[in-house]
Amino acid sequence: MFLRRLMCFFMSLVLLYVCLPGNVKADEPATYTMAGYDPADTYRDWTTNLFFQRMEKRSGITFEYQQYQDAKAWQQAKDSMTAQSELPDVLFKADLSPAEALDMRQKGILIDLKPLLAQHAPNLWALLQENQDYLQALTLQDGSIAALPYIDIYPVQNCMWINQEWLAELKLDMPTTAEELELVLTAFLEQDPNRNGRRDEIPLTFVGAYDIKYLAHAFGLIANDFNLFVEDDTVRFLPSEPAFEDFLAWCARLYNNKLIDADSFTVSDVLRRVNDAKSTPIYGVVIAPMVSYLLPVEWTGKYAAIPPLSYHGEQVYRSVSSAVTTGTFAITSACQSPEKMLEWVDYLYTKEGATLASDGLEGEDYVVDGDGTWRKTEEAAQSSFLSNVAIITGAVSPGISSDEFQQLYYDPLIQDVSAQVQMVASYAQMPFPPFSLTYAQEEELIPLQKEIGRYVDESIGRWVLGEWDVSPEKLNEFAQGLEERGLPAFMEFWQNVYNKTLEDAQ
Repeated sequence: MFLRRLMCFFMSLVLLYVCLPGNVKADEPATYTMAGYDPADTYRDWTTNLFFQRMEKRSGITFEYQQYQDAKAWQQAKDSMTAQSELPDVLFKADLSPAEALDMRQKGILIDLKPLLAQHAPNLWALLQENQDYLQALTLQDGSIAALPYIDIYPVQNCMWINQEWLAELKLDMPTTAEELELVLTAFLEQDPNRNGRRDEIPLTFVGAYDIKYLAHAFGLIANDFNLFVEDDTVRFLPSEPAFEDFLAWCARLYNNKLIDADSFTVSDVLRRVNDAKSTPIYGVVIAPMVSYLLPVEWTGKYAAIPPLSYHGEQVYRSVSSAVTTGTFAITSACQSPEKMLEWVDYLYTKEGATLASDGLEGEDYVVDGDGTWRKTEEAAQSSFLSNVAIITGAVSPGISSDEFQQLYYDPLIQDVSAQVQMVASYAQMPFPPFSLTYAQEEELIPLQKEIGRYVDESIGRWVLGEWDVSPEKLNEFAQGLEERGLPAFMEFWQNVYNKTLEDAQ
């Protein structure tokens, strides 16, 4: 009898131990500290937000929150951190640049997470192994990983959205080349597709040199925000390519023939935005991430994404940005349990965790119908949902996008738009591989990019608006202007960055 009682007592101690939240060891804190940035306009309080409460319930890990709602204050807080100061355990929505993360690693503020990922963040590690570009984007120049990412599986693209009702009205096909697009735009201008008896149609609108460079894909040209791309391990400059002249001449002709919005280089989107859904549509093609960026959301179904135009039988397109946003989550050298912190955040790299971050819990915030589609509950449809329940707005959080879940939303219009964006994304690529810079490299680059980038954009505007002729003389003058602004040093800088990236990847 005594033996049986002794065994029961022993088992009760075991059960008590395993049921403790997180199976906390004696030398581990019961509560950890989390510091980070969520801007005031999200109206989110981490101490009451349901996302954090649900994460605490599933993990057994609790946090004390140091939430900064002002970007300048958060930057000052990061700048004041030292290895000897009283550091938080983790940085969440940390907004760390690669240079900043590397600097904090070298100062002993952040730990290297790379050796711990395979065992303690297996979901993220599997994604990184399947997509080496993701891993490359995270890895700093010293080979470490100081901060974890947000991964947008299907990032929204800057698409060409065409008024498909006008196409149907004029019995036109979807354009597939630059020549066909020009013919369609001409028909939009001349044949009154909105049937109001006035020549008020604007065939093509966009926002300045940034957007118009997306049209360069119609001539086989794509480049990143620095006007760069890589071919045969050589860094190339888009404005120096032979086809760039053809692209400029085509754009200038479109503008001269009134096919391009005269305000595209001078008036902001805010001033051109159409808010009245009952007004007569005047735009034929809009370059934007979404139609609702410029036009009423009710008009979304009137427009369709144009597949990338073909050039010599091939279709290329540049991605609007990398799928990887770095610097969202880091663990400091003060943390006694980095393994537990990684296990906590790794859940956000699962489909279930991504859905929790964006849309909450099934049965409470959304319901799944018999056909597999889902819809929000009445409470989740309120404007306060993103503040009180979700975490995805504001500063970028760690995790992955919930694309597959979003595609099952019950509204067929949203399903259709998502499919079209993914269609464009299937062609999109990053013209330059992922890279990270040090503070010293950023200081070297900034003055060069400021001069060269502005000169390129201003020159494109002058050519398109007809202030400059697309002639050999003007092109030579432009090339000389690039030389004077440091293009050789600029190209040498980026070739060295690419070579280092290539070397680290091998």
